[in-house]
Amino acid sequence: MLPRPGISLLFACFLAVSCGGENTPAEPSGQSGPDMSGAEVSAAGGRERAEVRWKGLPGEITSLALTLDPQKGATVIPAGSGEGHVELDNLAEKTYRCPMFGMCSDGTTVAMDDLSITVYGSRYEAGLPGGGEVSHTVSGARASICLKAVSHYSYYGYLLEYTSVNGEPKTMLVERTEAASVTLIDVGSAISVRPVFKPEATMDDLFYGPEFEIAAGSVEENYPPNETVDGYRGIWFDLGQASDYGSKYSGGLGTYTMKHIPMAIYSPVVNKTFFVYGGTPADNKKYLLCMIGCYDHATGMLQKPRIVMDKGVLGVADPHDDPTVQIDRDGYVWVFVAGRSNKRNGVRYRSRKPYDITSFEYINEDIMAYPQVMYHPDKGFFLFYTRYDGTRQLFWRTSRDGVNWTDYKQLASIKEGTEKNSGHYQISNICGTKLCTAFNRHINGNVDTRTNIYYVQSTDWGQSWTTADGSPVKVPVTERYSNCLVRDYQITDETHNCYIKDLNFDSAGNPIILYVTSRSHTTGPEGGTRIWHVIHWTGSTWDESVITTSTHCYDSGSLWVEGNDWVVIAPTNPGPQYWGAGGEVVRWRTSDQGRTWTKEAELTSGSTNNQTYMRRPWYAADGFYCFWADGNPDKITRSNLYFCTKDGTVYRMPYQMDAEWAKPERL
Repeated sequence: MLPRPGISLLFACFLAVSCGGENTPAEPSGQSGPDMSGAEVSAAGGRERAEVRWKGLPGEITSLALTLDPQKGATVIPAGSGEGHVELDNLAEKTYRCPMFGMCSDGTTVAMDDLSITVYGSRYEAGLPGGGEVSHTVSGARASICLKAVSHYSYYGYLLEYTSVNGEPKTMLVERTEAASVTLIDVGSAISVRPVFKPEATMDDLFYGPEFEIAAGSVEENYPPNETVDGYRGIWFDLGQASDYGSKYSGGLGTYTMKHIPMAIYSPVVNKTFFVYGGTPADNKKYLLCMIGCYDHATGMLQKPRIVMDKGVLGVADPHDDPTVQIDRDGYVWVFVAGRSNKRNGVRYRSRKPYDITSFEYINEDIMAYPQVMYHPDKGFFLFYTRYDGTRQLFWRTSRDGVNWTDYKQLASIKEGTEKNSGHYQISNICGTKLCTAFNRHINGNVDTRTNIYYVQSTDWGQSWTTADGSPVKVPVTERYSNCLVRDYQITDETHNCYIKDLNFDSAGNPIILYVTSRSHTTGPEGGTRIWHVIHWTGSTWDESVITTSTHCYDSGSLWVEGNDWVVIAPTNPGPQYWGAGGEVVRWRTSDQGRTWTKEAELTSGSTNNQTYMRRPWYAADGFYCFWADGNPDKITRSNLYFCTKDGTVYRMPYQMDAEWAKPERL
């Protein structure tokens, strides 16, 4: 934030002493006083104010007497020993030569060097030189500017002010080391430019030279729009591997998989949630459309969804290729479309306008299964993803701009004994700049034997990795009994398989992992009881607790943290298709870090089809707090999309839309 010109603090501890009054400090006594060899007193001026700083004063000195105006007498500053500072307000613009001495606790005084303080104001500012640009190029909403340095002792940089494409005022302070080349990518108006000066390095006060203006470009409004679908229509999918109790998993998989992260993200800048899903043109088509939608929290309305990538024309009906979404620091919406295995590339798209879903441009593509896209405004993108190099192995890459990416680096590939293959699924998240991922292992690469929980984190953007307690972890992780092993389910009989669902953080930034265990991957009663757990790093140990049970390994929900409360929203009640994936939606809550859980609300009941894959928007805001799909696991049906508010009110998204914006249906 830029300091506001003319702002200062008034300190009540100042005592102005009138000349000749009984409190006027006596002249220096001339007696030998305290040792002043380590004492330092300095002053700096700002905009109609000044700041006096001191350090190393001997303990005998209790205050400093400073004479700014001989006609008004000295100003006494309670100083004390050690280090401190005070501010002087409402000063006239000029240079002050200030006699100063220290006042001791025994009533004696000590002569000190005079202070020189220059106070700045409107006269100083009026005399500052102008700046200028060497060259500029404006193309639509993008402006590239080269600014020339100003030959002045206090030159600090440039202040740029303009209005974004969406009508929001923008201010940017460009320091002199960066002023040679500036690029703006969200310009919707002329750009006001003023050189900035900072006469005192230790003061925050800035002063401004004459303004000049760079004319706006003609902002492009005719970008080719992405094709719409007239409603929110989720894809239905059946993996196969049928048994007496149905397919391994099937149904409405528009918000599948839990390993596509995130699938929704809230932006407080525009008060909207942007979300992606696997769609289809009609309820009787196995045809994948990678879709994006938008919910406006101010109006409570949904925007007509756009097709970011048509996978159906490529013969793809597999929601393993569902997309994920992110927003960069300039407001551009990114969609990372997954590609299953190494046979289909993943593809990256970026919106042509900030916070807008009407038009996207292709950026690039490469191998990218199960994309999990982290973003930090100062560091850029961090991508956790999977490669099928014979089996499922975990990797990561980074990019400052989403365009140029580092080479892939391997995170995990565990083989034990005579195993020839490895395999893993992971769930990741970011807390500040701490990158975290929890993953299981597939014995000899067999996805149906997924087991165990491993956890690693990085606080230096992937340069090094540690356990939760900070112990170094060598990557790639290749050993079953690595020090990052959190929970060993491979050795148990009743709960062998482990399905990680979500990773979030407590109020202290410690990880909480949500997962489901079962006896095996088998659908129906042979798979055993499916048990919902959380395991939490307390800061010293991993504490595990059980939430509830459900009927299918692929019952999937998410974990929210609300202060000291943790909330799980998941399909843990049996649905109309009892043994199929999904069920009825329930909200569970704990207020004691998982030790006890309460079924707080049943958000759905009496459904026609199972509700599946409850997803947590990043930075979730009330109004669009969780979203999911439904579908009949036993036969192809229409798949509707739903969302709920923080209090559990459920809405169905419109399957048919005739206008650009529409209200959802409250259930």
